[in-house]
Amino acid sequence: MRYRRLDLNLLVALNVLLEECSVSRAAQRLNLGQSATSAALARLREHFQDPLLVPLGRGLQLTPLARQLAPKVRDVLDLAGELVETTADFDPARCERRFTLVASDYVAATLIPAVSRELRRLAPGASLVVRDLSLPRDGDQVAEALEYRRSDLVIVPQRRVNPAYPHIPLLDDELCCIVCAEHWLQGNDLDLAGYRAAEHVQREFADGQSLSLDTQHLRDIGIERRVVATVQSFALMAEFVIETPRVATLFRRQAEALARRYPLRVLPAPIDFPPASQALQWHPQQACDPTLAWFRQVLVEQAALLSQG
Repeated sequence: MRYRRLDLNLLVALNVLLEECSVSRAAQRLNLGQSATSAALARLREHFQDPLLVPLGRGLQLTPLARQLAPKVRDVLDLAGELVETTADFDPARCERRFTLVASDYVAATLIPAVSRELRRLAPGASLVVRDLSLPRDGDQVAEALEYRRSDLVIVPQRRVNPAYPHIPLLDDELCCIVCAEHWLQGNDLDLAGYRAAEHVQREFADGQSLSLDTQHLRDIGIERRVVATVQSFALMAEFVIETPRVATLFRRQAEALARRYPLRVLPAPIDFPPASQALQWHPQQACDPTLAWFRQVLVEQAALLSQG
């Protein structure tokens, strides 16, 4: 179908091309051949009288016009999706939506597997994409996820909630410590002196920044740790603790899950850390989307079940 000389089917291709900045990756997502995707890009370039994607090193980058088009194209497709899926009664069994969720590896490991199983049970035609919670340059993880990465939902620590976006509390946890069971005598707790003297494993983002709750709190109260290893994933902490006298500080739910797979002991933290709470946020333009409202409820219900367990 054409509208003002543009084949509207090309909007789907344009959205994916602008998100991926790669013809080959866009072709995979569109289930098209690379030549067909290149042809679609050529037609889009002709219509907008702009290259849209230009070479940068070994990849491609958006032109200024493409950066202006990207959020508008996504908004048009989101609205079209809402119109297509709007019915008097939303039926999850008929849902074929691709949900995109941004969350930390802690949330991805502890909550999202159960959400995925529930999604498969209730909406077998739907799919779920889980993306890592990255650190944007301006520090606003919510806007980066919802605006730039165009995700449906984002789960962030409560202290990082952006008040410009709707949000609800989702999950509570607490910080604790893990140590190697073979190097830590049974019955011995970890006191503050031992905590400060120990070798520590710490989580950091890829650029070397650590915004974890424990790191920030220790900095605020003036306690320094002797960090001997840094990793980008909470799940990797166990690998760097076993067979050593090291200590790692992380969320209790993940610590207990790791202790079921590794020779670890879970110990109370010798410091009164603040509560570790997670919140769910979404774009205000999608507040009335019945499909997303249903998926948010699935997340809330599975988080409540996790808390009860």
